[in-house]
Amino acid sequence: MSALFNTYARRPIALVEGKGTIVKDQNGKEYLDFTSGIAVVSLGHAHPELVKALQEQSEKIWHTSNLFQVPGQEKLAESLVKDTHFSYAFFCNSGAEANEAAIKLARKHTGKHHIITFKQSFHGRTFGSMSATGQEKIQKGFGPMLEKFTYLPFNDVEALKNAVDDSVAAI
Repeated sequence: MSALFNTYARRPIALVEGKGTIVKDQNGKEYLDFTSGIAVVSLGHAHPELVKALQEQSEKIWHTSNLFQVPGQEKLAESLVKDTHFSYAFFCNSGAEANEAAIKLARKHTGKHHIITFKQSFHGRTFGSMSATGQEKIQKGFGPMLEKFTYLPFNDVEALKNAVDDSVAAI
């Protein structure tokens, strides 16, 4: 039995290696990585250029807080906002953290609190992102959720039109 907290219904497969979009188990059986490591390996596994960049950076500095200037981080932020109408980039550790930031930004910027989201959506497992998630099975046992979230069916334009009013901070 694993000492890892059981957050998902685990499959009895031990993945030990990955190259591109292919992962291998401990017996050498190959699988196509349809999950992309739960969306954190969107560029594939062990790409030579990424491995090289990670190795080079790991010999310099691994991580530091935003309390300090990080030239590489600033360069990446500049390249991300260069061709957009945005002035800043905000880096997060996960999709859940990005969604938390988006909820806070929308509420603070607009002064409104109502967020429209969609049934069967998944936004993460932090409290705010779980509140935005339109799946009762994800929220079960953690309630009450944060207030002012409305869950609409996907592809129902009329429901969306009817739900949008002056109280909506974000969709």
